[in-house]
Amino acid sequence: MDTSFRKTSLISLQIGLLLLAVAVLFMYVPDLGKVQNEGMMLIALAVCISLFAGMRAGLFTTLLILFLFGSLYFWNMFFRPGDQTFLFSEATLFYYGLWLIGLVILSGSVYERINQLSQTNIALLEKVRRLVAIDDETGLDNADRFELELQLEIDRTNRHGESFTVLLYKIDHLADFKGLYGAEESTRFLTFFSERLHQSTRTTDKKFRLSTEEFALILPYASEENMEIILNRFRRMIGDYHISNGKTISFTNHIAHYTVTNKSGIESPADVLGLMRNELKSYAL
Repeated sequence: MDTSFRKTSLISLQIGLLLLAVAVLFMYVPDLGKVQNEGMMLIALAVCISLFAGMRAGLFTTLLILFLFGSLYFWNMFFRPGDQTFLFSEATLFYYGLWLIGLVILSGSVYERINQLSQTNIALLEKVRRLVAIDDETGLDNADRFELELQLEIDRTNRHGESFTVLLYKIDHLADFKGLYGAEESTRFLTFFSERLHQSTRTTDKKFRLSTEEFALILPYASEENMEIILNRFRRMIGDYHISNGKTISFTNHIAHYTVTNKSGIESPADVLGLMRNELKSYAL
């Protein structure tokens, strides 16, 4: 927050300096004679380009303007000396160029500072989104938190040699259930399911909702030898579900699991998810 405040203060200071420079320019504006208005309009154009497209674009525009004025000045001086349109002094052209470059640099720095602040805010919002990672329908952690926690477990296992198991639980046709019976009934079922899930797991087990129908668990220290008992418990977890009108619904599910050890060669959450989703596809076939 302090960093953002300092950056905002710097932007305010730079904008203030830019406005002060514009005010001073109008007080001590170089006299371009018959093209005075055109000269001021070109300065305004360069400043606007620098404010909205960056300093590089503003300086490129400045180069074109100075080249244009310089070319017309020398053309007028050598070929049409009787025409007073572009006959102002070299000093006037020099001071005009200094004002033009100075204002473009000031406005370009404002653009750069605002762009940096915008990028910082986007990064902070992304960080908050990843930290506040709760699925609002079930109260479980979401897919972002799953990837974060899974990466931490993978790193811990690769360092210390302790194993853990990841379980992917898919409730078939859950999206269709919401379409058939409505959002309220779907929320009621998800509350029921999350309660059953908490009852069927240890407090150390980490539970996540990855998508509408997919749920995942990270089971620390769960050995492969005990997985059949755990899988049978999850297969029977929902059972027959009674909707609010008294009708009984039977949900089917598919479960895949993978035990990660330091010899598995697993480096990222994508590796584990790929293996388990392939396993779910083989069940479907």
